[in-house]
Amino acid sequence: MKVRPKQKIVMKFLSTILLYTLSLSAFSQVVQRTYPVSDDQASVLIKKVLKVSPVVDGHNDLFIHYFDCKSCPRGLTDYRIDTLNSGHTDIPRMRKGGVGGLLLNIFGRERTEQSYMEAWTLLRQIEKDYGSDLKIVKSSSEMKSAFKEGKIALLPSLEGAVRLGENLELINKYYNLGLRSVTFAYSTNLLADGSDDTTKYNGISTFGKEMVAEMNKLGVLIDMSHISAKAMDDILATSKAPVIFSHSNARTLCDVNRNVPDSILKKLKENRGMIMLTFVPYFVKKEHMQWLDEGDALYYKTLNDYPDDSLKMESIMTRWENSEPMVTVADMADHFDYVKKLIGVDHIGMAGDYDGIQFTIKGLEDVSCYPNLLEELAKRGWKEDELRKITSENFLRVFKEVEKQAFAIQKTKP
Repeated sequence: MKVRPKQKIVMKFLSTILLYTLSLSAFSQVVQRTYPVSDDQASVLIKKVLKVSPVVDGHNDLFIHYFDCKSCPRGLTDYRIDTLNSGHTDIPRMRKGGVGGLLLNIFGRERTEQSYMEAWTLLRQIEKDYGSDLKIVKSSSEMKSAFKEGKIALLPSLEGAVRLGENLELINKYYNLGLRSVTFAYSTNLLADGSDDTTKYNGISTFGKEMVAEMNKLGVLIDMSHISAKAMDDILATSKAPVIFSHSNARTLCDVNRNVPDSILKKLKENRGMIMLTFVPYFVKKEHMQWLDEGDALYYKTLNDYPDDSLKMESIMTRWENSEPMVTVADMADHFDYVKKLIGVDHIGMAGDYDGIQFTIKGLEDVSCYPNLLEELAKRGWKEDELRKITSENFLRVFKEVEKQAFAIQKTKP
């Protein structure tokens, strides 16, 4: 996920290092919990889980540091990932966090095909330079093999489906490159309505239905994050294969358009798909989204009141940033508990959306932190087999079923 345009404007005036000083009122919101499992027991269990079932993260925006920054475009010598860096993702922290795979969002600086090809060139260079740790994979079996080799699997995904154009040739071309997951719409495009954009089709378009069929035939994961609720419903009614939400949460717990209504979650279960619950604070607690909206309003008011005073702007916006509502690991775990109770543990995964967000949950700041969430769930009584499912087993099952359905379609429709 990338930041809303207005948020980008606000953030340019803020410190690049997030401040975690919170107001006393925020601390008063912390809920005291009683856990059936101790910290030590949970820690031992999570270490055991991650040895056999490493984390597969549903969405990662590492490429922002190469194609969407002030000094971009740039290469691996300018922004390394084999040592601790300034972002959320690097190899040392992935190792610490028990990461086995990332659905890596591949995109270039511009929306042109040439720029997209440059992004694929960078991906191959990443594998070449960091081959002892990272491996590009194109199938569920290749991902399992990477786990056994002790490597972190990079599964190419595409969040900006607008790059697929108006025909089906590009999805076939990109599939041959290795693309295996596509977010159907980031904002309203030729395929579907976006969750926070204008309604054009009241769901998905006729071409969108053709794209669903083509992705089913190829074996590309259909990702329903970022699309409208009606578009979600249309895809579930159209797809012959399981689908995913690569980075979304439960709308009942945080009523924002980017999250998934209960009615869709129930249909997702029937579809045998999964939702990869995301560590984005403004999709976890409504208070955080309201705070962001207040920040947008404050920015524009300050810009109007002090149009030529950048120091005043920075001072006001920094004070606003310091009032950030607390979002905790426990708040994130509540979404896991809720979805598990509603549709079962077989349909849940994890997604950090790391490097695509400015604000993070305390305790889930980067790719080293997945064990913190897993330990919270273990302390609440989640069993070893349930934890293995949400780290990677569920994703591997869904991916394999998508591949199996594609094979069946290809047999009947070569």
